[in-house]
Amino acid sequence: MRKGIMLKIIEKTWNEFWAAYWRIEYRHKIPRIFEWDIKLVNFIEKVCQLKPGTRILDLGCGGGDQAKVFAKKGYQIVGIDIAPSLIEFAKKQFQKEGLKGNFIKGDMRNVDYQTEFDACILLSGTFGYFSDTENQNLLRSIYRALKPGGKVFIMFLSANRLPKHKRLWSEIENGWELTESWFDPETSTYRTKMFVVKKDGTLLRPKAEKGYHANETIRCYTIPEMRTMLEKANLHYMKSFSGDDLSVPQKPPASEEARNIVVAERPPEN
Repeated sequence: MRKGIMLKIIEKTWNEFWAAYWRIEYRHKIPRIFEWDIKLVNFIEKVCQLKPGTRILDLGCGGGDQAKVFAKKGYQIVGIDIAPSLIEFAKKQFQKEGLKGNFIKGDMRNVDYQTEFDACILLSGTFGYFSDTENQNLLRSIYRALKPGGKVFIMFLSANRLPKHKRLWSEIENGWELTESWFDPETSTYRTKMFVVKKDGTLLRPKAEKGYHANETIRCYTIPEMRTMLEKANLHYMKSFSGDDLSVPQKPPASEEARNIVVAERPPEN
């Protein structure tokens, strides 16, 4: 930054900052992100043994990036996200490409479906935003939403390998982005702050709102902890994966990876 520039601080709401800036304005600029979406959807399709035409519940769907890939393959998608801007963005993307999908603004903790879906997906760290009790209750809601034999696919941050502190500056259009993260081993939570400093001296940052986290906080679980929670929700643990190697077959889960995946099933009726 040039010497002598005074910072002008602008606080944005969650919807304006985290959702609109990160998910809508920035995500598509990440190199090879669209290839990643396709690879992830193909991986989910294989490990959950899904077939086009089945119904998928996408909790924390964001801007519908993976939902769009599923829809192009012929799946029926229902996406839920708490951010209105992301729901509107997803709807516009589907309309623009002539795709069918149902996107609903809502809190995933309040979902109340009964045996309607063949699969439920929670991607990119969507699971873990709430208390242990709320996270457990969410799994019970997922159980109720699934048809017998339905699968749940959860991608979550691992408690085994996250840096205690990480600070990263990235150059973006007309400025810089600072992402700062901490892992608290006592509470097994991962916290993230993000600021944007523009070349004109403007500092953009999120502000706290009721119901949202200005500093993103995620409860991180080990695979054994997730397995226990799934079983408590009557979801049968099937398999687990780790890292970003979305190939099938895959190596067994490794403790040194920061991202884990579990797949579970609502048991079929006898």
